[in-house]
Amino acid sequence: MKYRKITILVVCFISLCCIFLYGVTFYKYSSVLPSGSALEKPNLLHILGTDDLGVDIFAQISRSFFHSMFIGLSCAFITFILGGVLGISAGFVGGKVDILISFFINIALSIPQLPVMIVLGAFLGQRTSNVILIISAFSWGSIAKIMRAKTISICDKPFIKLAKSYGGTNFYIIYNHLLRQLLPLLSVNAIAVIGSAIIQESSLAYLGLSDPLARSWGLMISKATRFNGIFFTEFWKWWLMSPLVSLVICTVLLRLLSKELQQILQN
Repeated sequence: MKYRKITILVVCFISLCCIFLYGVTFYKYSSVLPSGSALEKPNLLHILGTDDLGVDIFAQISRSFFHSMFIGLSCAFITFILGGVLGISAGFVGGKVDILISFFINIALSIPQLPVMIVLGAFLGQRTSNVILIISAFSWGSIAKIMRAKTISICDKPFIKLAKSYGGTNFYIIYNHLLRQLLPLLSVNAIAVIGSAIIQESSLAYLGLSDPLARSWGLMISKATRFNGIFFTEFWKWWLMSPLVSLVICTVLLRLLSKELQQILQN
């Protein structure tokens, strides 16, 4: 319980820091316009220093937090709907519908994600909406598979068969029996998608396949690593490490939060 509370508190703390210091304009520096000298060390004015153009790094990281969370939440919502509907339909209806949906689930799970995502990203363009659709297309399969297996398990229980024998309609059974048990599990798995979506978006941004005008941790890392001789200077200590550490902390905390919620459901 204590471990769970610490994880939730840290996630909330990071969110509040980004919202309070930058999102509500209490932090006076822009994430796109220069506000100091190039490559300043962390100081009282720029708490994480500046990049090669003099743009404040903390402002960029905060802006990237909102951008990454927007993409993660959008992908989670799409996979929640798509994976939930297809998985529950396959498990509940069965027969040819189950065979057809299971076939597409297996295809989605067997495709190598990163190479295909790179090709689709280059083909569809660098808009944020395209990035969300590409990531969602490779995230729904695992959720649908879990929902299908859980639905089949629930449908085999006596109270479902009893409800059918008393004339319960499919809508009645799904709404009153299945969804109450499946929605918590579906929600937890959708939360797990947020962290993986952030990693995938950062990977595409690092390769130059995301929106170049949107602030992203992956884009910041890509820009820093392409700066000539950065590893022969001390610039990497604040310019490269700041977005990298932010990315790692955010994804790890989201994963821990997802696991904690899974333990709650199991108990």
